[in-house]
Amino acid sequence: MKINMKISTNKNRKMSAPTLTDLLYIKRGFLSKEQCDVIINEFESSPEDESFEHCPNAFTGVDTYSSFGTIYPKENSEAFILIHNTIEIMINEYHDYLDTFNSFHVGRKKSLLHPHIYRIMKYSKGAKIHPHTDHDSGIYGSCTINLNDEYEGGDFLFWGGKHRVKLNRGDVMIWPADFFWVHEVEQVKSGVRYSANTFLCSKPMLLSDDVKYNIKSKNSNNSLTYN
Repeated sequence: MKINMKISTNKNRKMSAPTLTDLLYIKRGFLSKEQCDVIINEFESSPEDESFEHCPNAFTGVDTYSSFGTIYPKENSEAFILIHNTIEIMINEYHDYLDTFNSFHVGRKKSLLHPHIYRIMKYSKGAKIHPHTDHDSGIYGSCTINLNDEYEGGDFLFWGGKHRVKLNRGDVMIWPADFFWVHEVEQVKSGVRYSANTFLCSKPMLLSDDVKYNIKSKNSNNSLTYN
C-alpha cells in the first residue's frame, strides 16, 4: 500500500530558542482521501460497540467523560496497517525535525518510540473533548490523523484556546505529552469528524507481540538502531 512520502524541510530555520508551538509537528495532506476512507469504513463496519472515554479536566481536576465514540481497528486490517505505517513515519520524522533545533536531550529518542494502542474516533454533531493532557506513566507523546473535513467546528485548541489548530483530511499532527500540553477538541457544530489517534511510549504496551516496528533510535554511542 502506497503512502504519500511528502517530507517537510527546515532549511531556513533560524537558530533561535524553540517555542511550545514549534513542538507541534504537522504534515498536511499526508494521507489521501481513499486512504482516509479505508480507516473511516473500519469504524462504520465494526461489529464492536463504541466506547466512551473519561479523564480529568485539566483545569478543574474533575473526572469527565468525552462525547466522541471510539473503536479499536482490527489488528492487521488494511486500516490498522495504514495507521501503523503512518505513525511510524511520523515518529521518525518528528525526531529528525527536533534534531534541527539542536536543543533537546538525546534521551527523547528512547521515549517517543512506540504506539500505545490505535483508536479510531467519531465526533458526531455536539461531540467534543474537554481540556486534558495525555500524560500518564510511560506516555511521552501523542499523534493524531484527521480523516475527513465534512464538518464545522472540531478544531484542536491548546492551552485553554490560546492556540488553535485546524486539521483537514489527511493531515497528521504529533506533539509531546506532559502536564504542559493541555489540549481539547472543540464541539463539532455540524457534520461528523473522524480521526485516528495513538499515544507514544518508550516500549510497546497494548498491541500484540505480532506487531513489528520500524522506528529508528540512537544508542549511547550515537549509532542508529531500529526497534
